[in-house]
Amino acid sequence: MGILNMADMNKALLLKWLWCWIDNPSVLWGPLARERYNCGLFGRALFPQHARSLSGIWKGIMGGLEDFVQATRWVIGTGDRVSFWSDLWTGNRPLGERYAAIFRIAVNTDAPVSSFWRRRGGDGYWEVLVRRNLNDHEVDGYLQLLEELHGVRVVEDRLDQIIWKPKPAEGFSVKGGYDWVRRHRVVESWMARKHKEVWGCKIPLKIKAFMWLVYQEKILTKSYISKWVPDIEKRCVLCGAEDETVTHLFIACPMVKQVWRWMSMAGGLGDSFTNLESLWQSGKSLRNPVDRSVRAKVSQILIPAVVWSTWLIRNHVVFRGSIPYAENIWESVIRMVSDWGVFCVGATSVRLIDGVLDVRE
Repeated sequence: MGILNMADMNKALLLKWLWCWIDNPSVLWGPLARERYNCGLFGRALFPQHARSLSGIWKGIMGGLEDFVQATRWVIGTGDRVSFWSDLWTGNRPLGERYAAIFRIAVNTDAPVSSFWRRRGGDGYWEVLVRRNLNDHEVDGYLQLLEELHGVRVVEDRLDQIIWKPKPAEGFSVKGGYDWVRRHRVVESWMARKHKEVWGCKIPLKIKAFMWLVYQEKILTKSYISKWVPDIEKRCVLCGAEDETVTHLFIACPMVKQVWRWMSMAGGLGDSFTNLESLWQSGKSLRNPVDRSVRAKVSQILIPAVVWSTWLIRNHVVFRGSIPYAENIWESVIRMVSDWGVFCVGATSVRLIDGVLDVRE
């Protein structure tokens, strides 16, 4: 019917304020607000950041900053307004994210692009200083960084320009901002739902915390640890076939896949998921004829039970040298579901859980 989503339109209008703040810094209210809130000269410091000193209006406007940062990028001119490590001005992500190992040892981690550019005759070159000698595993990353910078030049007679990524040639418009917010809301809605669903599960608190780290992909798998210990053996300890990532350990590992198959045989969870989102969605489409609320309650028990059991068995292998079997994971699932089943309200829920567990007995 053409009725706008008012929450999305509000975000689009916040983006307009931020766009005007950066794209047209000479507007009357700009210098006044910068002086009032002691804004910096480049990067995130260009925006009012100190929440305690902000007025209610500016607190609301700054609520759209993360959306603004994700939807924009910089075209380098003098390089005075752009943060070298934190802003997006080359590649598809900030340099500090893509070259994290170099960023951690860099001399200037909070400096504008212009401070890394050195004039030499009619041209110039990039100088990225580090606090110590590079380790062997850091050399390639440093060379890749310099190679990427080789094709970029500071233009001293042109101001840095902010561009709207969805339509670089046209620039920002409220309609474009509204369309972007709606598309972005679809992308981020899965994690927003996970926050509500994970912390609303009727399971022990420490399992909730663990599941939240799993969905954030922040648990200490070998691949995650390799960010700090590059030489670590990253192979999965359960199967040894692939690197131990969150997706592999809890979904793609053949041993864990067997557990999901047993669930599927009992008419519980499906086994066709390929990532964490599709895993959770499979719990909402349980094939047993129960209503939606019961499906949600059951999936909130079964999925964490399998994930936590897999993690326990994995740790037994790493720290105790145990030999892993799919049956060990399943037995752990049975014990956990039996303990947590009291949280699953309703006789139908209990019967469904019993049916899932009976498949291996």
